[in-house]
Amino acid sequence: MEQHHPFPWGVLIIVSLAVFILVVDTTTMEVSISALVHDLNADPSTIQSIITIYTLVKAAFMLVGAKLQDLFGRKRTFLAGAAIYGIGTFTAAISQDATMFLMGWSVIEGIGTVLMIPATVTFISGTYQGKERAFAFGVWGGIAAAGSIFGLIFGGYLTTFYSWRWVFAFELVILLIIFALHRLLKETRPTESWKSFDIGGALLSVLGLITLVFGFLLVKEPAEWVTVPFLITGGIILLVGFYFWELRQIRTEKGILVDMTIVFKRSFLAGNVISIGQKFITAGFIFIFPLFYEIIAGASAYETGIALLPMSFAIVVFSILGARFASWFEPKYVLLGGITLTGAGLAALRDVFSLTTTAHDILSGSLLFGIGIGIVLSQVTNLTLSSIRSERQTDASGIYNTTRQLGSSLGTAVIGFVLGLGFIRGLFSGQSSLLPPGQPLLSIGFSEAAVNQGMEWAFIAMILGVIGMFIAALFIRKTGKIV
Repeated sequence: MEQHHPFPWGVLIIVSLAVFILVVDTTTMEVSISALVHDLNADPSTIQSIITIYTLVKAAFMLVGAKLQDLFGRKRTFLAGAAIYGIGTFTAAISQDATMFLMGWSVIEGIGTVLMIPATVTFISGTYQGKERAFAFGVWGGIAAAGSIFGLIFGGYLTTFYSWRWVFAFELVILLIIFALHRLLKETRPTESWKSFDIGGALLSVLGLITLVFGFLLVKEPAEWVTVPFLITGGIILLVGFYFWELRQIRTEKGILVDMTIVFKRSFLAGNVISIGQKFITAGFIFIFPLFYEIIAGASAYETGIALLPMSFAIVVFSILGARFASWFEPKYVLLGGITLTGAGLAALRDVFSLTTTAHDILSGSLLFGIGIGIVLSQVTNLTLSSIRSERQTDASGIYNTTRQLGSSLGTAVIGFVLGLGFIRGLFSGQSSLLPPGQPLLSIGFSEAAVNQGMEWAFIAMILGVIGMFIAALFIRKTGKIV
């Protein structure tokens, strides 16, 4: 390890706490839309727009947030982000209307997030080595994935029985703990000055990512489908322009936002593709399962989270155990095994959804899915970032976290779209089912064929994502057992 503390895992605890609140925050707000509409005197479309803006801020400014570590130092950037995030959290907690909530949550919290997330990765890569780093990245990934599901439970419970405002109070307590432990973090000296900051690259990346992600998000809005191809195409063009701009900056020896020469490093590129796939299927799963369980089964957000609790535990446990597996077997093969189990879990879940599906019916498939995702998370971040030399870890972190955001946005949009297509297909191909005894009124009008077809198509789309992950993993270079 780079430094020796009386408590060597203190850095991991700090970054884990940070990742946990950042993920729980997002999931909680997504399951609290009805309460937000009521308490802020807003309409659902306004709250959905606020959530969309938060997603755009995170995706668009992640590369810039990572670069600021080179300008200010890693610890200073992280703590500044935590302070800004705290201001946004407090503002959101006391919001009296949608405008105040937009500023506090979407804008201020969003800015704090993009300063914190990249630093959590570089703290790990700069502090731990070998099996300790593999273990730390496994914990980081497991908490990030499981935190999304915990947000359904925790956020659903507080929203159902108390208030969504208490979620922000909880986050403020965690932030205070982070500041209390900040001495465990080692500062890095700034390696660049503001004079060399690549303003052109920053503008191209921000505009490109905003346009692309906004296009992804509008896939779920049929009324906006005419706009979607133009936004996605425009975003891709801007990002291609950003890529060549950065190469030009390198050739002319001017300041760069990101060293784009690392993008096509074999293991780094493959790892990012796998990460996009993992976020794609995880975000898609977390989107469609609550949709099914709450609308068809009539469950609350809290009950939905409880149904997914075994899967959440499996993700955390196997993201930690996976690091141990990498000391017994080649990490590449461990990763391939995790991807295979993920696909097997999705295949097991594909045909179980109907008007009478219960939490027990999805238990075995969701457990298998959770085990697979946990193993994938235990390997993919370490294999991806370890392929890049230490002086470019800031750039690697920015790119890696940006692709994760893209995968998440793409998963929610595409899986939601495929679910809708399958539902419509099933609606016209099947006859409306009589409501089974005890079935919630919310399911009246849904046909068995529509539910089954919609969920089946959604899971097939996720399985295709897993196949893409497996192919990408074949291009990861072998590293040898981690000792």
